[in-house]
Amino acid sequence: MSHRSRLTLTALTLIAAGAFAPQAQASGFQLREQSPSAQGNAFAGISAGGNDISALFFNPAVMTQYQDTQFSLGGTYVGLSAKFENGSASRTSVLPALGFFSAPVTGTNLNTISGPANHGNAAISAVLPEFNIMYSVSNDLKLGLSLNVPFGLTTEYDSNWIGRYHALKSDLKTIDIAPSLAYRVSKEFSFGVAFIARKANAELTNGVDYGTALAVKVGTGLAAAGLSTASPGPGQNSPVANVAMGAPNATFGTPGYAIPGAWDGQAGLKGDGWGYGWKAGFTYEPSQDFRLGLAYQAAMTMTLKGDATFQIPTSIPATDLAALNAAGLRNGKGQADLALPATASLGFDWKATPTFSLQGELARTTWSRFKELRVKFDTGLADSITDESWNDTTFVSVGGTWKLNQEWTLRGGLAFDKSAVDDAHRTPRIPDNDRKWVSLGMSYAFSKKVAIDVGYSHLFISDGKVELNSGTGTNLNALLANDNLTRGNLNGTIKADINILGAQLRYTF
Repeated sequence: MSHRSRLTLTALTLIAAGAFAPQAQASGFQLREQSPSAQGNAFAGISAGGNDISALFFNPAVMTQYQDTQFSLGGTYVGLSAKFENGSASRTSVLPALGFFSAPVTGTNLNTISGPANHGNAAISAVLPEFNIMYSVSNDLKLGLSLNVPFGLTTEYDSNWIGRYHALKSDLKTIDIAPSLAYRVSKEFSFGVAFIARKANAELTNGVDYGTALAVKVGTGLAAAGLSTASPGPGQNSPVANVAMGAPNATFGTPGYAIPGAWDGQAGLKGDGWGYGWKAGFTYEPSQDFRLGLAYQAAMTMTLKGDATFQIPTSIPATDLAALNAAGLRNGKGQADLALPATASLGFDWKATPTFSLQGELARTTWSRFKELRVKFDTGLADSITDESWNDTTFVSVGGTWKLNQEWTLRGGLAFDKSAVDDAHRTPRIPDNDRKWVSLGMSYAFSKKVAIDVGYSHLFISDGKVELNSGTGTNLNALLANDNLTRGNLNGTIKADINILGAQLRYTF
């Protein structure tokens, strides 16, 4: 099978990782929920210090604001709903150009009208853990360690839905282990740096139309040989079958003929890997009432390696099965490089009155690094490519903190998070779109040593259009070069919303 007629596995839209948490608060599959206290004011001012040492995930320099030995331990529940509605799907338009008919994708084969066009909630909710500890070497030198889940996603669709060739299961989990250091250079300036060791696990599956894959292989072979690819109606003699399968009396629909939609199966990739990176930042505090923080988390490219599996229907004829195996469509090893973005953030915290503080945050994430998802196989199968072409994103938030008394603190915030994905590149694996945040939170201090924090956010997500196209026109080479060649066309709307609830315990030794 040539590179043009490859059977594409939408493999690591991986969306790579986290506690395979749902597609949560930040754009793409980035997870901002790393501080339940900051959740309460939509993470406004988190780069300038937030409310406790959990802010060191965003900026390690903030540790100089705290004394003694402290730790925080918490978790955040991310409840995501993502429903696919008003769907329609059809097989690739290259089939008529090769002499094969095109038909709607309605079920598990062309003769069974099943598999709903709409799909209920495909997102899987999850709890994201977070742990931070800081040790004060002196008033000016701090050492820290944090464990966080920075990226993640889990979506899972029914095996017979119309978009199965584009996505079934997408499960990505990551965990960061990050030792950090912060030093106060002067009364106004502090600097911090952290080293990151990141582990990622991912599993991706999708349906495979093996009949279309064979039809493309047969048709392109005939076209290359200058032979007719005219396809008759059902039950009529087929020159395509005659030449391609060596069956003089073959008829359309007879076993031994490549029938689009007749042999549905699955393909999957399951892998893991380690990546290493860093983050750094500084804080500037010209007075006791105002603090500014600037931080940068470096980009990281991870290589995930694992097993590629192909579930081929037992009903497929031996001659076709041999053709698939010869093309490399058999179980083996696979790997993919995952380009994770860098994030630069700027935040401020202004104590406007003795009891009220105003916070703001601006963050820029370089999702444009995520240009494609390319999976390589050791069986000789051509690379599977998913065109991502994501865009850089901006997150902006504003919030307030009210200190009611020594025990109680209240918070609130609003935020806007721009999507990394446009309509032409949105896939069912990542139901991403612009989102607006509304957040509330509180803290209660049992004593100077022990406190709890609770934060809640509701995210209003704009409806996301899915407009995946396998190609149009009569240019055969252009059609064969389309990444969605064997996946077909898919259109619909993803309706999503997110509820986030975090809680945390803080203790000072």
